[in-house]
Amino acid sequence: MNKISLKKGIWFVGGILLMAIAFNIFLLPHNIVSGVSGLGVIAYDLFQLDPSVVILISNLFLVILSLVFLGKESTRNTIVGSILYPILIKLTEQISGAIDLGTLDPIVEIACGAALLGVGLGLVFKAGYTTGGTDILNQIISKYGHMNLGSAMLYSDGLIIALSLFVFDFSTFIHSIISLFIVSMITDKVVL
Repeated sequence: MNKISLKKGIWFVGGILLMAIAFNIFLLPHNIVSGVSGLGVIAYDLFQLDPSVVILISNLFLVILSLVFLGKESTRNTIVGSILYPILIKLTEQISGAIDLGTLDPIVEIACGAALLGVGLGLVFKAGYTTGGTDILNQIISKYGHMNLGSAMLYSDGLIIALSLFVFDFSTFIHSIISLFIVSMITDKVVL
């Protein structure tokens, strides 16, 4: 394995680990909805379904879309992330109980989670991979809509955030929007 491949592998695994930690510590406890992870949050709240299982099942469907619209090469890099991300969410789910955030204001926690998620997602993209989920939709929108990944994320994840209005209160909806903007800005900064 050459140095470039090793560096990309570290970015990829490290990025997904940061995303899983952000999900379990900051986003799930505050019902922050974004992307396929957001579907996991909604399914957990409504039906007590394991978010990692919901994310994995959703990713399998979206991998098929990747194969059709992005081709075999992109799909190959998507399959690994699609499986690894829900596994790391499951493996890090106990971390939220081990870390006491004290009396931090919820908006600060949400901003920290979004920043951590944006850095992780940016590292994954920079390594040439995705974590599946709406990352696939974002790449399709970016490719065929001729826009950057951060802007594409606003469209695809915005639809899922809109669904949260039917499940959570209005403040959670607003917090999800704030989180999405932070994630999209930081993702673009890390990728560039």
